[in-house]
Amino acid sequence: MISFTCFKGLPLEYESFLKEKYNSYITTCRYVEVYYPTYDINYMLVYENENLIELLLYGNKGDTTRCFNALVELDQNIIKEFVKKIFETYLPIKKVHIDASYKNYDLKKTILSFKSNDNILQLPTTMEEYYNRLSSGTRKKIKSQKARLLKDFNDVKFITKFGAEIDEKLIDRIMQLNFNKMKYSGAFHRNNITNAVSTNNLFKYTHHYGCVAYIEINGEIIAGNISTIINKSLFGHVTAFNPNYNKYSVGEICLFYLIQTCIENGLPIFHFLWGQSDLKKRMLAKPNVLSSYIVYRSYSFDYLFNTIKVLFAKVLIRAKQSKFVKPFKTSIKYINSGDWKKILSVRSVNSISEKKYYGMQDEIKT
Repeated sequence: MISFTCFKGLPLEYESFLKEKYNSYITTCRYVEVYYPTYDINYMLVYENENLIELLLYGNKGDTTRCFNALVELDQNIIKEFVKKIFETYLPIKKVHIDASYKNYDLKKTILSFKSNDNILQLPTTMEEYYNRLSSGTRKKIKSQKARLLKDFNDVKFITKFGAEIDEKLIDRIMQLNFNKMKYSGAFHRNNITNAVSTNNLFKYTHHYGCVAYIEINGEIIAGNISTIINKSLFGHVTAFNPNYNKYSVGEICLFYLIQTCIENGLPIFHFLWGQSDLKKRMLAKPNVLSSYIVYRSYSFDYLFNTIKVLFAKVLIRAKQSKFVKPFKTSIKYINSGDWKKILSVRSVNSISEKKYYGMQDEIKT
């Protein structure tokens, strides 16, 4: 017989159980403590014949419950009973968020709100084996760029720090590189207050489970990776580098160094997490589909509104991924970087894309 029992507060005494059972950086008390301070935190213990089989960590805020068991694969019957228990126990709650599940669910009054990929790299036991798995082009590039970097600079250091060794200044320096990189690439750049909060939260969490690998030249950090280690898995959060060293591919060299650190420490799984990139493919990461859901208490106006909003978001994503949009995104990138020569060079490409687009529209009309 399976039983569900609700408790209030953060179950710090079960932190080891959470880490070993779910192997997820999100499904930990320390993560919830740092990133969800305004939520009313609760948890459910699920027993089968007096054996603890699941711990469902969740928070309530307003009319919403958010399940913090993310990057996991829970049985549908467990999720179904969890949602039922939430609606029975908390009458003001109108919807339950279930985020980043490796498993698909078929639940009533539910919206599939978001789909993404966790790009996972299964690592061998030796660096030599991993190196031989890479394509010849990738091997050659990493080897030659690293040799070039070491030749041109005398004081190149590869450094790794874990947990309590990580100080706030180190996180701040790498995050500043990341914010500068986002601005240079034309990505959305948040304000200074948001950046400070993001940096502070990441420092607090990495102080518990963090791993920071970085490259330093004469005291200057030129590339860095901020990650967390849970159980036997590493989760990559930030990869940043100084664009002044682009010709050395320092971001890629630093990532390769982090993978080497994983193998040397016996970590078999590297989670690149969300987003696709050529680099992740070349490092042999494989996409694993993640699904996020919103389960409603009833077929309300809110349910209808969010259903339409999700459909609109899907159309918008497809439009952004269109090949006709790429030249305009490139222009924005160069405008943000102030590189006017490159801006002028893509104008002709934009014109060609516009002609192709409107040409297609004319064909559709006829």
